[in-house]
Amino acid sequence: MPPVALHRARFVLGPNVVLDIESALGQGSPLASFRPVPLLLDAEEELQADNLRSGDVLPMCWRETEQLFEPFQLREDTDYFVDITVPLPLADAERKSKAHPAWPFDQRLSGAFSREPVRRWKEVTSAGSTHTIITGQLRLRSHAGVIAFDTEYGGSLRAEVACRKLRYFDEFKSLLDSLAEKAAELLLAYDSPVSLSFTVKDEQADDEAALHFLMRHVMSPGNLPLAVEEMLGRPQVRLLERVDAIPIEEAEDADPELICDSLDFDSLSAGGPLSRFFAGFSPREVPYRETIESHDTPENRYAKAFLEHCRLLAQRLERRMASRKRRAAEREARMWGDSLGEMLQHGLWREVGSLTQIPTNSQVLLRKRGYKELFRFDVTLRMRLALAWKHGAELADGLIGDVRPVSQIYEYWCFFTLREVLLDICQPLDGGNFLTVSKDRLRIQLSKGQRSECRFEFISAAGSKVQVSLFYNKRFNRPKTPSPHWNGSYTASFDPDFSVIARCPGQSAHWLHFDAKYRLEREAAEDLFQSPDETAENEDKASLASEYKAELSRVHKQDDLFKMHTYRDGILGTRGAYVLFPGDGVGGKVQNPKPNFFVRHPSAFGTKSHQTVPSVGVFPLSPEETGAQIAAVRELLVSAFEAVASGAGYKEEQAYF
Repeated sequence: MPPVALHRARFVLGPNVVLDIESALGQGSPLASFRPVPLLLDAEEELQADNLRSGDVLPMCWRETEQLFEPFQLREDTDYFVDITVPLPLADAERKSKAHPAWPFDQRLSGAFSREPVRRWKEVTSAGSTHTIITGQLRLRSHAGVIAFDTEYGGSLRAEVACRKLRYFDEFKSLLDSLAEKAAELLLAYDSPVSLSFTVKDEQADDEAALHFLMRHVMSPGNLPLAVEEMLGRPQVRLLERVDAIPIEEAEDADPELICDSLDFDSLSAGGPLSRFFAGFSPREVPYRETIESHDTPENRYAKAFLEHCRLLAQRLERRMASRKRRAAEREARMWGDSLGEMLQHGLWREVGSLTQIPTNSQVLLRKRGYKELFRFDVTLRMRLALAWKHGAELADGLIGDVRPVSQIYEYWCFFTLREVLLDICQPLDGGNFLTVSKDRLRIQLSKGQRSECRFEFISAAGSKVQVSLFYNKRFNRPKTPSPHWNGSYTASFDPDFSVIARCPGQSAHWLHFDAKYRLEREAAEDLFQSPDETAENEDKASLASEYKAELSRVHKQDDLFKMHTYRDGILGTRGAYVLFPGDGVGGKVQNPKPNFFVRHPSAFGTKSHQTVPSVGVFPLSPEETGAQIAAVRELLVSAFEAVASGAGYKEEQAYF
């Protein structure tokens, strides 16, 4: 069923409680026919849906299929007019509104909902009861997830807030899956004294959000379902030998040694074809060895037990999400449980027994396709309690019940992506404080205002070693005392999202900075770097472009590029500064058309220079298109590290006054 574009919708939340939401964009007309929807009183269809659509996301719609969370859908960076009718006289409503800014909704909506002054509220009388209509605006900025319109008078309406700057049904879902996968990789790759317990404990209540987040990753079509399909296609078998007695006339290829070892002498009778071998007697039956294949292996027992464990987790999550009224998460967990139940109906499991011991040293679990993925997912789920990341827990909880800033999700994802690029070209080193172990917990130090460091070692093509560190939100302050070293800022304080330092022992430090910019601007990418003359020349052409096409243009704001120049100049020792944004292209292009990488050297004007730093530029980085995009970031880092390893020293300009 295609989505129904809405301009206005009225819902009844409880006795004498009515919520009226109207989009600030477009124009509505009464909806003639619409399938009955719970709580919905009436609605208006959107007449300008085609002009207001951004990608496949409308300002307001009812979507029966393809939604990630809820069928009633709103959109980020969109404003709405809201009227909420409460069963109170105006004076009582004014008094209760002093509780918090979002009343009569939950306080969590304070950042999105703003009430109009009391003088604009309306007191109405109907059927002998007095009600107050509270007016306000709902402004959904760069947030995505689920928003709940709950009131103290009962009733609840949940809406899905879809992002439009990423392709919502592709890239946003990939962003969530990728973050869950990166959290899982940390658990599996970190070499620490964190214990891995396979005991059965009722621990899920403490971390249901993190568990739900990881289960979403495990149950995505390309993970556990695919692993089970591969495993069932080529299941592990073992050969069993069974010795049975068969009539002598049926024996075709008798084993003399087996007959000697296992012959039943009670079956001997006088005469017969073998009398010359058995002192005038012949056996009526001879032992026969039969080799059969069995699927009842330790690895299959483990796989069956893990699938049963996952089904129990899904059922437990379904019950807990239902008790918390997290309907989308409840529906998702129910879908997982049904899928796992279908997997366990396969005939293979009928001949597989119960698990008695986990075969952790099995090469099948470590190497065979299907089995190794199951073992990896099991470790991920069992070690989830060992991963402590305050903001990650808030993120996971937000994705099953509250809206969260997409910019924050994107920023975390960019950090993990940069870290993976560095792991690909460098060797990880001990030290730093990005990952720490405390009381048998793996802790991620990743939050704003707190410096977090990962350390690496880069080995150049010539064999030279470069010390490399990746920082999250490192602050560069102006030193208070003179220093012989080029550290910090010489003016104000700066705190780029990500900073990479590279240096050889005894030499100066060289910095590269990256800022993750989810904010986008409605203009074509090629216009961003045009000269004033070129811009004026194209103004007439731009004016002919429809607002729809302009809205779809996914580029960073020009102010973000100017900020990179500020980092480049203001932070001492900086060689390059770059924007990361969810675009479609590839970064590192220095030549026309549409360059997005600029080297600060005259030889680079209008052509490709042998230098790559110092520079500023932009690198598109999206979850759905990271192959060539990541390769461009990798090329930049390798080039910079090789330059540092050369030991030639840094001479940006040579000039004298």
